[in-house]
Amino acid sequence: MSRALVIFNPTAGLKSKIDVEGIIRDRLSHLGYQVDLFYLNNRFEVEISKYNFNDLDLMLAVGGDGTVKVATRTIIDHHLTTPLAIIPYGSANVIATAAGIPTNIRNALKLIENPQKTMAVDVGLVNKKHYFIVGLSIGYISKIVTGTNHHLKNKFGFFGYLLVFIFNKIKIKKVKFEIKTQNKNFWVRGNSLIVFNALNYYGLKIKKSISFSDGIFNLYVFTNKTFISLVEAFFLMLFYNQPPRHVLSLDNNYFKIILKQPSHSCQIDGDYVKLPRIIEVELLPQVLHIIVGK
Repeated sequence: MSRALVIFNPTAGLKSKIDVEGIIRDRLSHLGYQVDLFYLNNRFEVEISKYNFNDLDLMLAVGGDGTVKVATRTIIDHHLTTPLAIIPYGSANVIATAAGIPTNIRNALKLIENPQKTMAVDVGLVNKKHYFIVGLSIGYISKIVTGTNHHLKNKFGFFGYLLVFIFNKIKIKKVKFEIKTQNKNFWVRGNSLIVFNALNYYGLKIKKSISFSDGIFNLYVFTNKTFISLVEAFFLMLFYNQPPRHVLSLDNNYFKIILKQPSHSCQIDGDYVKLPRIIEVELLPQVLHIIVGK
């Protein structure tokens, strides 16, 4: 019998009355898999450390982008070649949307009928410790993401972030970013820095192509002074590869970001993380294989 490891975050996503766990167990059993399910809770790290990964045929991440990030870390840290199936059950599901995976749970489960059909995906690594697939942000925008409470995300999904963005009372403050690539240095004052590996919110895409399979990160520093000019910056990104104002845009597969002092407003794939003053971001090319079926 084939073996499937399921990493399930029961608190992720919009409120639903359907039995997600039951649906997944039934589908995997029907396809001939032995199911080993781990809840993403405060016992997860201890329990997964005891798991026997030998001869694992399939891994499923059932949750949002944070759950996919945990599954990705598990695959990379244990040197697995196991394909990853994503069952979107989060508030934004950026990774699933960017990979073309249906956000309907039953439709997403149909993809594992053809687990050999996969997409090779780049993964970001921060300070040799933290992995990401969507991206990293520092500053004002990061505060909005991490400041959106669980209740809003569960009730409104992605639009919970949007509500906090529109009605937040966070003061826009600028900091000095020193950004190094392999051959150039940049100094810029801005309120937010974002490194994107993937970007697709409900089909909304900016002018510049951002793909997690192209071997490139897309870095943006927002230099606006007011909330209105930040909205203008986002609008300009929809129509320009290099926006004429309010945004510095850089592309590379490696960045070293140096802050004057450690920031308390950093997030990776939607989760708060405490980072030091020097932040190294490197790209691991196509180390993850996501099942896309078809």
